[in-house]
Amino acid sequence: MPPPASLDTLFRPRAVAVAGASTNVDSAGQDYVRSLQALGFTGAIYPLNPRATEIAGLPAYPSVEAVPGPVDLVISCLPAGAILELLNQCGRKGVPFLHLFTGRFSETGDAEAAELEQRIEARAKAMGVRILGPNGMGLYHPAAGLGFRPDLPAEGGGVAFLSQSGNNAVEVILRGHARGLRFGKVVNYGNGMDVTPGELLRYLADDPETTVIGAYVEGVPDGRGFFQGLRAAAAKKRVIIHKAGRTRAGAESAASHTAALAGSSDLWSAMLAQAGAIEARSQEQLLDLMVGASLLPAVTGRRVAVAGGGGGRSVQSADACEESSLTVLPLPGEVREKVRAKAPALADWVRNPVDQSILAGSGLSSNGILEMMLAADVYDLAIANVGEDWFFGRPDAEDRMKHACNRLAALAQSCGKPVAVVLGPTETMSPRYRALVDSVRDDLTTRGIAVFYSVERAAWALGRLAPYP
Repeated sequence: MPPPASLDTLFRPRAVAVAGASTNVDSAGQDYVRSLQALGFTGAIYPLNPRATEIAGLPAYPSVEAVPGPVDLVISCLPAGAILELLNQCGRKGVPFLHLFTGRFSETGDAEAAELEQRIEARAKAMGVRILGPNGMGLYHPAAGLGFRPDLPAEGGGVAFLSQSGNNAVEVILRGHARGLRFGKVVNYGNGMDVTPGELLRYLADDPETTVIGAYVEGVPDGRGFFQGLRAAAAKKRVIIHKAGRTRAGAESAASHTAALAGSSDLWSAMLAQAGAIEARSQEQLLDLMVGASLLPAVTGRRVAVAGGGGGRSVQSADACEESSLTVLPLPGEVREKVRAKAPALADWVRNPVDQSILAGSGLSSNGILEMMLAADVYDLAIANVGEDWFFGRPDAEDRMKHACNRLAALAQSCGKPVAVVLGPTETMSPRYRALVDSVRDDLTTRGIAVFYSVERAAWALGRLAPYP
C-alpha cells in the first residue's frame, strides 16, 4: 500500500470525478459539477453516472474505473449503501482522496448506520484511500477552482475556515465576504472520520496561503490531535474557534447533526485558551474576530482613541471600551494644543471619546481630531463611529457621508494603527438611506477597511485581539 497522500493533493487535485453526478439541475450531483466549472477548475472534471452520457456539457462515465485518466479526488453524492463498492473502485483506480458528501451514518444514531461507517473507515485504510467526511460538503478553495456551490465567490485570499457544519460554512463564506473577508481554504469535514480537524489545523499552520484561521466546532473525533494541531496553528497565526454545543440542548443537537461529542463548556474554554486560540460564542463574534484579525494591522496595545457619533454614542463607546478592557486615555497635551490652534473654544471641552455633536461650526471634524490622536504615541488603536444618523438629517446626506467615509478610509489605510470603523445596520424606514449605508459599507469593505455593526462589537473584538499586559 502506498504512503498516505499529502493534503496538498486534496486541495489541488489534478482531476476530480463526481460520483452520483446528475442531469437534475436541483441536485447535489449537478451542483458539484457546476461549482467546479463556475470557479474555473482547470483540471479534468469527470461526471460519473451509468445512465447518462453527458452532464453539464461534459462527457459522463459509468464508473470511476471507466475514467480515461488519473483522478486525485472523487466526490460522492451516492447513497450510503453504495460507498463500499465506490471505495473498492477508488482503491483499484489509485484515487488518493474520496470526499463523502454522502451522509446518514453515525449521526443518525442508528446502530447499523454507525456500523457501516466503521466498515467504510476500515476498508478505506486497507485500500489506501483517504476520506473527507462523511456527511460534509467538502472543499472550497477558489485558487484551485474547488467549491461546493456554484454561487460562491471566485475571489480568494488568506482566510482559512474549518466547519463541522455545511450550512454554517456557506453562511460564514457569504457573510464574511460581504464584510471584506477573502477565503482561501474552507473545509466542511462533517463527521471527520479520517481527515480530522486536528490534521487540518496542523496543515494550515504551515500553509503559506493562510494568514488567519477560523473554525466552527461542535465536537472533535480526535481530542489530543485537535489540541496539538490547534496549538501548532495558534503559535504561528491567529486562530478563532466558534465552539457550539455548549449547553445540554446544544450538545444533543450536535450529536444528531454530526455525531459530535460536545464536551464540557468550561473544559473547552480552558483548552482553547491554553492552546492560544481565541474563543467565539456566536457566528457574529466569529466574524467580528476574523474581520479584525484579517483586515486590521496587528493590535499591539489597549490604549484606544474613539471618535464620532453624538454625546450618547460617545458615552456608550466609553462603556463598551472599558468593559472590553480597553484603556480610554484622556487627550494628551499635544492634541489639545492642536485643537486650540484650530478651535480655541473646544480645546478644554473635547475629550476621548470625541463627541461629534459639539464640533458643529468649529471647523474641526471628528475625523480631523481622530487623525491628531492617531499621530500621538499614547494611542495604540482606534474606533471610529461614522455617526450615520446625523448625516441622514442633512439635505446633502449622501455627499457628506461619502466624503467623511472616504477621508476615514484614507486615514485608516495610512496611519499604520488598527482603526475599526463602526457603521450601523440599515435600521431605517427610508429606502434611500438604507441604500446609502449599504453603498458606503460596500465601498469601505472593498478598500479593506474593518467595518463593525456597533461600537460594542468593535470594542469586544479589539479587546480579544489585543495582548494582555
